[in-house]
Amino acid sequence: MLGQTKQIDVVLKEPGELEWRVVVEIHKGEWLRPRAVYLLEEKLNAYAAFVLDGQMKTLYPNSSPERTHIVVASVEPMPADAIRLLEQIAEAFKPASVKLSWTAEGGMPDEGVPPPQGFGAAGTSP
Repeated sequence: MLGQTKQIDVVLKEPGELEWRVVVEIHKGEWLRPRAVYLLEEKLNAYAAFVLDGQMKTLYPNSSPERTHIVVASVEPMPADAIRLLEQIAEAFKPASVKLSWTAEGGMPDEGVPPPQGFGAAGTSP
């Protein structure tokens, strides 16, 4: 959600996996916002602070920057300026071993990123 630049949209960890996924969700029509790429940059700054400055570790003690994968998920195709920004940020994250990925053509479901397998099943907790 590009308009909420200080909010972390989704944090996921699949059962049995070591990797944490921190997801930026970009919903239908958000690329049409004025300054959408700037909003993405601000959002990713908040994600970097969350992962690298210890906020994530406080909430999720088993997490670490090295086991964190930031995913930018968009319903619609991403503009070229956004892809260039993501390429630059991915390079900047390399020294901290934080992975950043995206799918340029979009494809995230309109309702957002699905929860981990088994989430909400009887006898389980998030």
